[in-house]
Amino acid sequence: MTLGRDLRYAARGLAREPGFTAVAVLTLGLAIGANTAIFSVADGLLLRPLPLPRADRLLLLVRHFPQGETDSVSAPKFFYLSQRLQGVFSRTAAYDGEGTAFNLAGDGLPERIRGARVTAGFFPTVGVQPLLGRNFLPEEDRAGGGSRVVVLSHRLWVRRFAADPRVLGRQLALSGETYTVIGVMPASFRFPAVAELWVPFGLDPAAVEDVNYFNLLGRLRDGVSPQAAYAAAKAQTRPFAAAFPRDVAPGETFVTRPLQEFLYGQVRPALLVLLAAVGAVLLIACVNIANLQLARAASRQREIAIRAVLGAGWWRIVRQLLTESLLLALLGGTAGLLLGAAALRPLLAMSPIELDRLAQVHIDGRVLAFTLAVSLAAGLIFGLVPALQPGRASLHEPLKEGGSRTAGGRGGQWLRRVLVTAEVALAVVLVAAASLLVRSFVGLVQQQPGFDTSQVLTLKLSLPPARYRSAAAAERFSSQVVERLAALPGVRAAAVTSSLPFEGGPDLVFKIVGRKGGGDDGNGNYDADFRALTPDLFRVLRVPVVRGRGFTAADRAAAPLVALINQQAARRWWPHEDPVGQRIFVAEGSKEFADRGPRTIVGIVGDTRDRGLDRKAPEIFYVPMAQMQDSLAALLFKLLPACVAVRAAGDAPALTSAVERQIWAVDPAQPVNDVKTMDEVRAASLGARRFTVALLGLMALLALTLAAVGIYGVLSYLVQQRTREIGVRLALGSSTAEVLRLVLRQGMGSALAGIALGLGGALAVTRLLGGLLVGVTARDPLTFLVTPLLLGAIAVLASAIPAHRASRLDPLIALRQE
Repeated sequence: MTLGRDLRYAARGLAREPGFTAVAVLTLGLAIGANTAIFSVADGLLLRPLPLPRADRLLLLVRHFPQGETDSVSAPKFFYLSQRLQGVFSRTAAYDGEGTAFNLAGDGLPERIRGARVTAGFFPTVGVQPLLGRNFLPEEDRAGGGSRVVVLSHRLWVRRFAADPRVLGRQLALSGETYTVIGVMPASFRFPAVAELWVPFGLDPAAVEDVNYFNLLGRLRDGVSPQAAYAAAKAQTRPFAAAFPRDVAPGETFVTRPLQEFLYGQVRPALLVLLAAVGAVLLIACVNIANLQLARAASRQREIAIRAVLGAGWWRIVRQLLTESLLLALLGGTAGLLLGAAALRPLLAMSPIELDRLAQVHIDGRVLAFTLAVSLAAGLIFGLVPALQPGRASLHEPLKEGGSRTAGGRGGQWLRRVLVTAEVALAVVLVAAASLLVRSFVGLVQQQPGFDTSQVLTLKLSLPPARYRSAAAAERFSSQVVERLAALPGVRAAAVTSSLPFEGGPDLVFKIVGRKGGGDDGNGNYDADFRALTPDLFRVLRVPVVRGRGFTAADRAAAPLVALINQQAARRWWPHEDPVGQRIFVAEGSKEFADRGPRTIVGIVGDTRDRGLDRKAPEIFYVPMAQMQDSLAALLFKLLPACVAVRAAGDAPALTSAVERQIWAVDPAQPVNDVKTMDEVRAASLGARRFTVALLGLMALLALTLAAVGIYGVLSYLVQQRTREIGVRLALGSSTAEVLRLVLRQGMGSALAGIALGLGGALAVTRLLGGLLVGVTARDPLTFLVTPLLLGAIAVLASAIPAHRASRLDPLIALRQE
């Protein structure tokens, strides 16, 4: 009953001051809304288990190197480790984590579908049964002999087949081969992220090729800990190296990682930074409202004193003030929840990261509980300090002094200045962190990729082995497409390549003829990125040939085998000799992928940052598409799309329709996908960083605004409280300049103290950003020079308005007000 009376009284009090209530609710709503939206993403990706049965028991086997980790394994590794880790895993499966492209023909226009190749035990391992139909059978997963079957995702079933249950048993044409639909997965199942269908891998247990292109997933046996699995996998490294000495690189170790950690571990640092940023914004908002509450409490001290004289106890008064603060916080929390829910979908739509958990990121009971907890915590933070102000010793002061003249009190003024100092310090930390990330991002944007991205149109094609059974067939199609495209008006050059810069690509092992030992494994084997292409790619991208020659139309299948290398490869492997004229043997010892003989290096091209602007140029060797070995071409284009690049004389996107028509003139069933300019490809490679920088910059801007409002609000209140004093000073002969300095000194004193504290905090906090920074250190001098100057300028501006108002007071009017 008492609580009800307190709530009604608090509601009436807030209703009597609509301006204060609106400002406080909006301030809290913005801060709590930002916290709600970011927490929803963090909860969905990092805190909530994957939407798979007992997902914490799913581990991914990864290959650990001193310089990092990779999740790809080869067929020998899969079969060897699956057999020897049976005491750790109850089930194991292989799947293609990057996905495989399929051309789906029939029932409408040809469509390029992303799918995944998996072993027969994949669905039992992840613990999910089809919504319709059945799982793959072991005999359907035999190398070269299994029947072709496919399981559809729920979204593909709905989108392409109108959710028709009679789709089971239907024949589909996928990349020129006929598959039978045997199942449809539930709507909630989206693993791997890109997959809209699943087909059997058909791995050969006798395979010995060390081509790492799929993932090994295991489900832990009951009673086996993740730590035990980690140790067991690591212990298998040495025995495997003894059995397959060519397949283990120096420093390579087998270890396990929780599936969720591996999938989303890369976004953890950015999300933690954003959570810390929105937390700082919430604290700044709380400080601002605490200052507003202090001002309200000061103006109500006469009322509070009368209540105390009439018998209200100290705790009763404190409880009433806390009730008002908590009610205000709940109103702000409600506004924040609505703002967070409204911002969540646009936030996810802006995200450049391809996340399969987007369906799991939503406002639910956990997020509601978080928002409620944050709101109550905020209410306590900004309500506790003002509520504790009316102590017993001070309750009689307003009655003795007779009014609002000294209602602020020196203690109240001191506390308000401390709060301003705190919010300025928080703003400095946030602005310094945002500035570092912005400087890092600007440096990346200005980084030269090693080629010209302007006026280049790119698109993806599929060259399935069923239709392009040899490298000659793929090259014949590519040559016809390039010839047609080069003849188009407005096209300067055209080419086809196995991988575009910024999007990565496969790597392959080679030996240097005549060189004994050495290499990346000590046995003369070197590992480099591998690209197959038609001759004009370097013209399209304007990559210079710095030594020797480039590829020509004469470098065909029957001609002597040739290769190009980039400058990074030349510096690493031929530091003291000329690589041109040297010979390399690609995939020597491989039964499937080895060349028919050594290749001669005929030229050196400029370095390109194929793995991203934030990473150095990798070592790359290039081969003519016409000279690829057939099985290598089949595997390459089975897993990856072919990429077409066209340099335009003018507007590249304007060529899209004409380019598509020429491709369809060569192959009418060829889907054309991912049409982008090279500038867009470059921008997409920076998307994750741009997203983080934009959000953190927004939080820093909000923090600056709140800090400016806080300084202005406190000084305006202090000027109002000292109206009589200022009037007396002016009446006694003080100049307007002296009054101006007096007020500015009050505001700038708190601001400068906050800047000093904030710089110390920023030096400590920004060290945690090391993994997100490129080209700039966590103690960048420019950042730590500009940040205090920026906050100082904002403090001067926020202080100038009340200072100017104070200096313009009429002494007679000021004295009459008292």
